[in-house]
Amino acid sequence: MSEFAIPTDELPLAPWEPLREALLARAAAADARGEPTGAELRAVVDQWWQAQELWNADVANRLRVHHDINNALVGVSGNAQLLMMGPAGRTPGVRERLEVVLRESQRIELSARGLRALRVAFAPDPVERRQRGAA
Repeated sequence: MSEFAIPTDELPLAPWEPLREALLARAAAADARGEPTGAELRAVVDQWWQAQELWNADVANRLRVHHDINNALVGVSGNAQLLMMGPAGRTPGVRERLEVVLRESQRIELSARGLRALRVAFAPDPVERRQRGAA
C-alpha cells in the first residue's frame, strides 16, 4: 500500500464529535439540576454544530477530487496498455517507459483512495460517520 493511502478504517472519529457529545451531556446535567446554563450551553453547541456540519460538507465536497483523478488515470493506464500491445510496445526502451507510466498510475490511484477515505470522514451524514468510527 502507498505511504500516502489512508484506509478508511484507520481514520478515527473526528475529535469534535465526542466533544459535542460531552458538551450536550453537560447541558443535560445542568438541566437536571435545574440550572439555566444547560439551555445556554445547548444553544451555543447547536450553533457551533451547524457551522461544523457546513464546514464538514464543504470539505467532503472538495475531497471528491479523487473521482476526477481516477477518471484521468483510467485514460492514462488504458492508453499505456494499448500502446504496450501494439508495435510501439515492442520498441526498445518504450515498453519500459510504459511500464513506469502504469506503475506510477497505480501509485496515484492508491493515494487517491486516501482522499476518498478523508471524504468519508467528513461525510455530511453523522450516522455514516458514527458507524465508521465504531468500526
